[in-house]
Amino acid sequence: MILFPQPRRLQLFDGTYCMPRQSAGDSLVAFFRALQAGTQGVSLSCDSVLPQEAYRILIDASGVRISYSSEEGLFRAATSLRQMIVRFQGQLPHMHIEDAPELKKRGYMMDVNCGRIPKMETLKSMIDFLASLKYNEFQLYMEGGCFKYSAYPEETADIDCLTPENIRELDAYCAERFIDFVPNQNSFGHMRKWLQKPHFRHLGLFGSDNEVPNTLNPLLPESFDFMRNLYASLLPNYSSKYVNIGLDEAYGLGKYQIESYCKEKGNDVVFMEWLNKLSSHIEEAHGKSVMFWADMIYNYPESYHMVPKDAIALEWGYELIQSQRMTAHCIDYQNAGVKYYVCPSVNTHGSFTSRMDVTTFNIRTCAELAAEYGAEGMLLTEWGEVGHPYSWIWCLTPAALAGQYAWNTGAKQDGETFKADFIRSAEDFVDEAFFAGAKVSRHMYRMANYYLLEPERVHVCTMCAKQLSLPISQTRYAHLFDLKDSGDDFYFDNVTAYVRRIMEDIEKISLDERLKREIRLTAKLITLGSEVCKVKLHPKESAGDVPALTALIDEILPEYTELWQFRNFETGIELFIDQLNKRKSELLALTK
Repeated sequence: MILFPQPRRLQLFDGTYCMPRQSAGDSLVAFFRALQAGTQGVSLSCDSVLPQEAYRILIDASGVRISYSSEEGLFRAATSLRQMIVRFQGQLPHMHIEDAPELKKRGYMMDVNCGRIPKMETLKSMIDFLASLKYNEFQLYMEGGCFKYSAYPEETADIDCLTPENIRELDAYCAERFIDFVPNQNSFGHMRKWLQKPHFRHLGLFGSDNEVPNTLNPLLPESFDFMRNLYASLLPNYSSKYVNIGLDEAYGLGKYQIESYCKEKGNDVVFMEWLNKLSSHIEEAHGKSVMFWADMIYNYPESYHMVPKDAIALEWGYELIQSQRMTAHCIDYQNAGVKYYVCPSVNTHGSFTSRMDVTTFNIRTCAELAAEYGAEGMLLTEWGEVGHPYSWIWCLTPAALAGQYAWNTGAKQDGETFKADFIRSAEDFVDEAFFAGAKVSRHMYRMANYYLLEPERVHVCTMCAKQLSLPISQTRYAHLFDLKDSGDDFYFDNVTAYVRRIMEDIEKISLDERLKREIRLTAKLITLGSEVCKVKLHPKESAGDVPALTALIDEILPEYTELWQFRNFETGIELFIDQLNKRKSELLALTK
């Protein structure tokens, strides 16, 4: 691997050039500044013909020559050159690179709403990792309870979470790395955190007095005032010209208090009215254009003409079937002149790891569709669920792979390879950039596919992870599966043995101990979930297994707590811990 993401065009020649003795810089930004100031052995030339992020690098016996048209293009060149200096220890092969991104926008979105809010140091390390992969957009997904909204200070008075000062600091940090830090505030569905509070409940859509609303009522003037207050608290802290206003999974649309209005107008029109109302306000008050999740409208292509002019529709889908269905949606957006992104997932939510075969298919399909049908960009999503219990280390290979595809999708997928070279190169990059050269990512990839041994394939989760989040007495998960129909212990014995065997291989690798502990903890969680599935299959016969399982929970709890506290705000840690303690109590009850 000469360079990752693989450039659009690279030609190697005989010979090497020895860079003068100097550091590659303590950071990418420091190296970039040194280049600007005139690093020995590197000559710069501005070529106004080149696109904004494009660059050329020529390395021969006379040194290194970089051509670019903007600071952003020089930064991408610096990213490539620094990576090669580190990889080849200053002995650079003679080569000619002509490079530019295939997709204009290459983003990563992290959910900070479901429990896990990374500390500033953690967020900055994530941003540095993304910058090294030539990402140019970053989002933190919010609903409520993760940011101190000045309009409603009492709601987070006792919560340790992100502040306006934090956001402004991150905005400046991203800007130094030519990353657009886009605010992300949901504004229609997924508003349960607000609407469960008695003083906000009346803003929601609900059918009974004991029902907790999830969707805002778009017909209430008070709902609009509420959103206006949230925007006024959040948006001034960002320099981005865009804001992601969400609007996904607004399952109250067409029901309850607005049912008759929706029957008269049509669900799609009511959705578009709310979208346009929010968009107009944000443009007038904050000078920003909106992004929105497109799942509520992609079955209504006849309504696409109502999408605000500069808005960006976010076409998401994280499963194999959803990925396949995207083709028709992308064609419809292109034909209607709607700007859009494709949005795959790291697929860590509901699995502890990432379901890697699904993830790699999802990312590749999205990127190829984006390139073929004129998408503005690709946004890789990382969602939290049930307290967001998994470590970010499981997102690294998906993030690296998406960085490659967004920069250069390569030759279109044929019928055989699954572009395995991209996957292996992504793993090599992660090992080099994050694990100090330790060859661990391939083992992690294998562990992440543990769910292939489970008796059922489940939508956006694994059986082990999902069942661990549900009471011992509950075997059914929505309409998707019932554990009672899953055969016997054979399948889960295989999961446990498989994960333990992989962990034995990882234990032999010389690796930063804290990182190894994070992997080890994940293996224990999968094992616990697998063994809990067996208990659920035959609870009356499982009393003898309870001591070992409760002991495993007692091992997990302090380790989970310490690792969480190292990287994250204290807020949210209790969500998953409470789940584990509930399972422990339920297991102990089986022995009585």
